[in-house]
Order: sequence, then C-alpha cells, then structure tokens
Amino acid sequence: MRIRHALMAAALVASPIALTAPAAQAAGNDPAHTVRMDGFDSVEPGGGWSEGSVTVKNDTDRLSADEHVLVYFGSQMIGLDEIVAEYADGASGAWQPVKLVAQDLGAKTGGHEGTAADLTGGAVEVQPHSERTFKLRFKLVQSGQEGPATDFGVEAFIGLGLGSDGQAKDVVARTGRVAKVNGLSTTIEGLPKSIPADGRPHPFKVSIKTANKFDWHLTTASFFLWAGQGVGSMDGPARCDAEVDVQDPKDGSWHRVDLGAVGMGDGTVDVAKWATGPVDDKVLNARITLGRNFKLDPSDPRLGFGYFPGAGPMLFWTTQPLATTPVDGAPDCVNPNAPVPTTAPSATPTATPSKTPTAAPSTAAPSATATPTATPSVVKAAAKPSPTKTAAAAQGELADTGSDPAVPAGIAAALLAVGAAAVALARRARRS
Repeated sequence: MRIRHALMAAALVASPIALTAPAAQAAGNDPAHTVRMDGFDSVEPGGGWSEGSVTVKNDTDRLSADEHVLVYFGSQMIGLDEIVAEYADGASGAWQPVKLVAQDLGAKTGGHEGTAADLTGGAVEVQPHSERTFKLRFKLVQSGQEGPATDFGVEAFIGLGLGSDGQAKDVVARTGRVAKVNGLSTTIEGLPKSIPADGRPHPFKVSIKTANKFDWHLTTASFFLWAGQGVGSMDGPARCDAEVDVQDPKDGSWHRVDLGAVGMGDGTVDVAKWATGPVDDKVLNARITLGRNFKLDPSDPRLGFGYFPGAGPMLFWTTQPLATTPVDGAPDCVNPNAPVPTTAPSATPTATPSKTPTAAPSTAAPSATATPTATPSVVKAAAKPSPTKTAAAAQGELADTGSDPAVPAGIAAALLAVGAAAVALARRARRS
C-alpha cells in the first residue's frame, strides 16, 4: 500500500461521509425526515448474506414522495465485482437485486473507488407521520481484487438520487452501520518467548488462513517491532540493533524488511511473492536477529505483522509479546550472515557499522492491538546502509529490500493522527 493510498484510507477512516457527498449536501439535516439502519453485524467474504434493514420516517403532515433511499457499501474502496446486494419492500416482500453503480471521487486510488445504489431505483413514498422499512442484504464474493482490510461500513442516505458520479444529491438525512469482517486469521508461530540478543537469526513463521477457500489477494504487509514505552519508536529499532528477514521460497534468498510504523505504507513484506501454500492457508518463513545493543522496556514490547492499525478495527494485524536477553560475546550490530560468535567482539565490529541508538520520542505503549496511543511530534527516517554482501552457505544471500520510509515527518504524523480519530467505516485502498 503506497503512502498516497495510506493517506486516502486514513481520510476515509476519519470522515467517510465527507467523500460520499459534497460538503453542502452532507451538511443537510431535516428533522422531519430520518433514516435508521439495523442489523449488518458481520460479513464473511465468500460466505452467506449479511442482513439488515433500512427504515425511513416522515414526521410531516404531508406525503413524502420525492426522496430516494441511497446506499453506500464498504465506505469507498469496494468494487462492483466484489459485492452482491438485494432488497425487499417490507417484511413480506420478495428479494430483488440492488443495482450497484461505481463512484467517481476524482482521485484514482487504484482500480475502483466505491459502490453506491439507489435502493429501489426511484423515489420512495412515505405517508405522513409514518415510516417504511426495507430489508437489505449483501455478501462479498470472490473477485480479482484484494479483500477487505478493515471492518465493513454500510451507509444509508435520504436524498434526491445519485448523480452521474455515483454521489448522493441533496442529502437530508443519513445513518450507518459496521459489519465485522470474519474469515481471515493471522498468527506468528515458532517465535521464542525470549530471543537472545546474540546477533544470530532465529526462525519463525507467519500463518495466514482464510475461510471459504476465499482468496484475499494479499499483496504486501509489514512488520513493526515495538520495543516498549520509553525505548520504542515509530521508526522501529536502530538499523544496527535488530533485523527481520523474509525468505523467497523460489531461490531461498533472504530479504531484509522495514520494522517501523512510519514506513508501513510501503509494505516491504511481499506476501504475493514470498508466501507459500494454497490461497486459504499461506505461510511466510521469517527470521529475527537482535544485536547486543538492542534494548527493551518491559511495558508491552511486541512484534506485529500485517497492516499497522493506527486506530479502529483492523482485520489483518497480529502481534506477539517480545522478550530478550543480552548475550556475552555477541556483536553490537546484527549480521544474520555472520558466523556464530565465539569470542568477545573487537572494539570496532566488522559486520556492520556500530550505532548507538538515540533516545526515542516519548510514545505511549501499544494497546491490546499493539497500537501506540500517542504520535511522536518528529519522525526521522534512518539512512539506509549498503546491503550486506556476505552469504550464509545454507540460507542464501541476504537481499536488502527494506525501503526507507521516505515520508516527511509531518505526513507520517498526520497519517497516525487522522487514524487516531477513526470510526470504523473504512477500506484499504487497492493495489494499483
């Protein structure tokens, strides 16, 4: 997910309504016309229907015959090929297909920008001082696009119809619900409870499973190594202190990936290329190496994997607690391809340049989802050293594919600040 996509997704989290209707229209609020939505508690891609209802109410003394019931699915980033929807008029009405249309928000974030529907295809009559209820159901089906990364928003509006761009016109009332997305589970397996800071690689696996044989078309993801309150940084640990590599199954080569939250928009873990197994049971081979300089604070240090949450419900994200112990004779800096240390390190380590980590910005400890609750005011991108050229005989050459965050401090801080104000109606932007 590129940084422009991350910023778009963060904006959607903060204010999905602002992009589904122009500001002047979204501000409309007629207390005589209201809309309520019920149900839509969960949805499982490739599974059954998520069912609910939309109720419109007319509190005036006259017949309401001009307004349309307008529906948006998945906030912005859901394509026409990923969803099927049906509605029924009243409790006993027969199910009929909902005609979905694409939204055009003017910013091509990748492939498509969202779906909308005029629920019945025309104006809905509501008698004075009465209400009218429509049943609505939808399901997410297999497509060539990436599956949902966050919980799934459904919104309903009362307005005069949809414009040619798929956006609501003259909105007078709106509401929304969030369906929890089920069917994707991610776990870190085989990581020792305490990792020796010995400069040597320690293998583990990341398991990604889905229900219903559903292919999520996961493309990239990220690791985030959080060292704990007072030590941890949104940049991750100093490059000299810690390293995580992921293996390419085709040639056995290892690829160093980023460990900081600020670089997660680049997604340096190539899931599409490096994960093996069927679409519903993929595995990544990884390894973690800690140098003697690596420090942890006991306040909930963790290794996370997936799409860094920022805030709000996040589907593809898992963490595991981290502990470590310094090892005498280990190099100050990591070098996964170096031989096992047998003597005390020399004054000047030869593996990689020694670097004393600078004090990290004050950052609150992560929550249960390993999400730091405060954003550093300044975020620095560490300089990227030259790749290590020494090859380990049994593990293949280490290819340094970790990219610098390349995100100005203000943008990175703004992205996390927007996420902290999140509501759950958001979708991750698609791959280009």
